[in-house]
Amino acid sequence: MPELPPDRIIGSRLLEIGHSTYSEPEFVHAGIGPAQFRSHYLRLDSGLVLDLFVADVSLADIDTFPMPGETSGIDASSMIGRRINSVLCDDSMSPIVVLDDGFYLRDANDGCYGNPLHAGRVDTDYDAEQRAAFTDFWSHDDGPVA
Repeated sequence: MPELPPDRIIGSRLLEIGHSTYSEPEFVHAGIGPAQFRSHYLRLDSGLVLDLFVADVSLADIDTFPMPGETSGIDASSMIGRRINSVLCDDSMSPIVVLDDGFYLRDANDGCYGNPLHAGRVDTDYDAEQRAAFTDFWSHDDGPVA
């Protein structure tokens, strides 16, 4: 898969959120489960579709999303139309897509019950120490939180 082009991602508007179908049930920890997982797709006005996963962001070659977008936290419809300000790795090294006005999207994989797409606000969901640990997705340097 080709490398993520930051110049076609940063500044792009989020047009649509979608998901793959759920995986078959998986037992993750003894006594907890079964869990089901799915991919999270972000369609951008630059023509790219991002696949946001707990450990990475990649390009997806998909035209139609099997499932419509939904999020935990803030409603998915509130994210549509926002511009991408940065792609960062949070304090646990999971990628987060930071949108304008401090909103963000991330794969909220908890390893036991599944992986909802979480939408939130950086300033309310991460404390100052966690934000200080953010790094830029591409360079791994400290990244701006905007």
